[in-house]
Formats: sequence, structure tokens, C-alpha cells
Amino acid sequence: MLKNIIKLGGTAMIIGDLVNRVIHARSAREKAIQRNKAGMLALGVSIGCTVGAVAGILFAPRAGKETREDVGRRGSEAWEKIKDNVSASGHRLVQAVEKCEDAAKEPLQEQSGKVEKMEPKKG
Repeated sequence: MLKNIIKLGGTAMIIGDLVNRVIHARSAREKAIQRNKAGMLALGVSIGCTVGAVAGILFAPRAGKETREDVGRRGSEAWEKIKDNVSASGHRLVQAVEKCEDAAKEPLQEQSGKVEKMEPKKG
């Protein structure tokens, strides 16, 4: 009889553990669905804002030709800024590499001299 009670208790614990796992998995799945819904909502809002901004620019009281010229001018200005920033970054990179190269020359020459002075080990 005691063995049956122990078996029944063990079975109940296993079933309880399985129920808890199912509940936890269901809860985790529901949370993931909620996060996905929130992400999709944020994506929809951002797309809507972008479309609205573009439509506002294109349908503004100014003539379409003026708007296109303005957009083209701003695009050209942005492109020039990007080119300037890339060029400046390239110059800074070259300077940093040259500085590292200069800093490494002396210790490298010193170690090379020591290696050249070493005699081969006689076996």
C-alpha cells in the first residue's frame, strides 16, 4: 500500500511538473505574440509617418518643380558633407597608421639587431 502511495505521489509530481511546463510555455508564447504585435504597430506607425511626411512635402503649396529643386539641392548638400566626412576620416586613419608605424620602427630595429647578433645553437 505504501508503495502505491509513493508511486501515486511521484506520478502526481510528474503531472504537476508537466502542467507547469505547459503553462509556462503558453505564457512565453503569449508574451512573444504581444511583443510581435507591439513591434508591428510601431513599424506601421513609422511607415505611416514617413508616407505622411513625404506626401506633405510633395503636396505643399509650393510648386512641384520648386519642391523637386529643393530636394535635389538638399541631397547634393548632404552628399558633399558625406564626402567631406569620409575624406577627413581617411586622413585621420592614415595619420594614425603612420604614427603607429613610427612608434613600432625603433623597437623592431632594436630586436632585429639582437636577433642578428645571436649565434646559432650548436647541437
